[in-house]
Amino acid sequence: MDRKTLISLIVAVALSIPLYPAFADIYQFTDEQGVIHFSNVGVGGSKKYKKIRSAPVQEQYTIPSSQSASPSTSTVTSRNMPSAYVDIIHNACDRHGVDPALVHAVVKVESDFNPYALSRKGAMGLMQLMPQTAVDMNVRNTFNPHENIDGGVKYLRYLIDRYEGNLSLALAAYNSGETAVKKWGTIPPFRETQNYVQRILKIYNKSGNAFTPRYTIFIGHSEDGAIVLTDDPSKHQGKNLKRKSSRNL
Repeated sequence: MDRKTLISLIVAVALSIPLYPAFADIYQFTDEQGVIHFSNVGVGGSKKYKKIRSAPVQEQYTIPSSQSASPSTSTVTSRNMPSAYVDIIHNACDRHGVDPALVHAVVKVESDFNPYALSRKGAMGLMQLMPQTAVDMNVRNTFNPHENIDGGVKYLRYLIDRYEGNLSLALAAYNSGETAVKKWGTIPPFRETQNYVQRILKIYNKSGNAFTPRYTIFIGHSEDGAIVLTDDPSKHQGKNLKRKSSRNL
């Protein structure tokens, strides 16, 4: 077989092989306290970590080019996002009083609607929950869309309340942490965080919704029968407080 014929044969065989995306493995183990840990590597070859998923690296949702030329600044609506997540997001937003359009924008920027997204820092799932945040929000399986979205929306609700409806600060804290926002007193001067806030607000504002913050208070009675109104139920342990959400104070 001459050289020209051999090259032609190799090319023909190569073209006949289907192209598969690269896979990113996800490992899991549960520690002595029952906390579930995830990693994209079997840490140190430890047998504690068990592979639970081989996820395509590019298993992501992309808005069709006919709708927008730039995914990072696209309008995300119920018509052009994965239908599997529409009801999940809307139900979580109803429970926690957050605008679904805002959550759509957060999920788009955080994971591009990839339920198995895993960042280098350990953020996981659709709303990229850090391990401690997942624990605080009672999320046991961060790769379960229902749990991940509910925990992410619940955490976003908490941040919106903490910063009294200042959406920019709430998003900055979601990205860089509450400690960083407290240190700087504004959006931290980190390029990643500043770009993150701008991208989400640009997508969210294109939805045509004007954000109206909802305020969460807890109502109950003290031992002497007096009415208790508070935004921090942790300071009133033992009292039967009921959560109330309102757009007006």
